[in-house]
Amino acid sequence: MDIVNDIAPELRKLFGVDRAPKATMLKMPKFGGHVSRMTDFLEQMTSMLGFTENIVGAWQLARKTGRLHVKVGFLEENQNQLEKNFFTTVTDFFIVEFIKYLTGEREEPNPAPKDEDKKNVRFQTNYSNQQITDTWRRFFTLIGNQFTESFEIERQKSLSSESKKTLAPHQHFKEEADKKKRIKERQSEIDNATTHVGSVLKN
Repeated sequence: MDIVNDIAPELRKLFGVDRAPKATMLKMPKFGGHVSRMTDFLEQMTSMLGFTENIVGAWQLARKTGRLHVKVGFLEENQNQLEKNFFTTVTDFFIVEFIKYLTGEREEPNPAPKDEDKKNVRFQTNYSNQQITDTWRRFFTLIGNQFTESFEIERQKSLSSESKKTLAPHQHFKEEADKKKRIKERQSEIDNATTHVGSVLKN
């Protein structure tokens, strides 16, 4: 909530909380749903990395999540990795605020019961506070980078696709003719190479 209230207030309208008081923001469908999905994403990532050690799966999940954000019109128009990168805005906030709970610097508002069963994941091994901080900082930094990179690649694909749709009819014909020409030239190269190899074998 602090992100949309204080750090990136331009996101309030996007999440439908531009007029909602802070106390009721999580009850708003768009914002509450996004927080829930982000929570699920982090749970899946930490489970794949720390429990099942499915590194490839975690990488694919991060890339897929970044690509899906291209469908958000606001981000497609305003996301800029060099000026206003909303992905790193979020992950940087997690680095500053979330890690404090993991190191014990800050107490959880609603801690789980101490006798609750927990998975024996790698992150629960006894590490120093500095190791915990460095590990999670790298984790969130990598997520931000993967979100940004996959988003930009997908956005460029989308822009390229839209650009092709706006080509004039004669440009479409030219593209098709050039494509056929390249195929014909390639086939000619293959035929010539085959003929050459055949003559060499005969000799």
